Amino acid sequence: MARVVRGLDGCADGWVVVTLVNGKVSDVEVVATLDGVADDGAILGVDMPIGLLDTPVRDADAAARTRLRGQASSVFNAPPRSVLDGYLAGEILDHETASARSRTAIGKGISQQSWALVPKIAEVDAVVRHGREVLEVHPEVAFAEVIGDVLPRKRSWAGVAMRSRLLVHLGIELPSRFPGDRCPPDDVLDAAICAWVADGVAQGLPALIYPERPSQSDPTHRDRPIAIVARSLSTEARERALAAVGG
Repeated sequence: MARVVRGLDGCADGWVVVTLVNGKVSDVEVVATLDGVADDGAILGVDMPIGLLDTPVRDADAAARTRLRGQASSVFNAPPRSVLDGYLAGEILDHETASARSRTAIGKGISQQSWALVPKIAEVDAVVRHGREVLEVHPEVAFAEVIGDVLPRKRSWAGVAMRSRLLVHLGIELPSRFPGDRCPPDDVLDAAICAWVADGVAQGLPALIYPERPSQSDPTHRDRPIAIVARSLSTEARERALAAVGG
């Protein structure tokens, strides 16, 4: 039976979806919503917070920031659960209302950036509630674990080039054209590394969890532990990956 996984990253037109079959890219597309994306039981690796709490900072986000010293700003604070629930109930429709609800829940408002994620977090939340296997992946953490260090900024030329070469080294060769290819290159690269992490889990390979021993869980998701997942590599494999990108 074929091993099918998907990596997803949000973009302006919806979601970039990279599908791997037995570790190789079989499809790249942009879809408007997540409807039907997980219907075949594929494990999903998603660049989006999964599991929210009414707390200023999730332990998973704090652990990811520690891993990404020098680029910790790439980890956004997830919005409080109260904000997402208000959005789902139709009570919160704008940033001002969301920020007011956040101040009530955790004592401070939320950024425009966090508010902009809420509709997509809501989509992922619905997929998780339906019992699909979905992993929260932070692409910067995942890439850093491949070579053992943070990479150049992902929207820089060096960042795009290095991530592209790393993915090829990992066997993830992306097509030059695909439906919806107007989306930014970094979104495609992020979706691809999310798929690679999901493929490791599908194979039963060692995973890295942030934090290492999760103590927070989301009651809405049947007390599923809140954690960011990355893929573990041996020292030798990291050295080969670093050599492949000229490090």
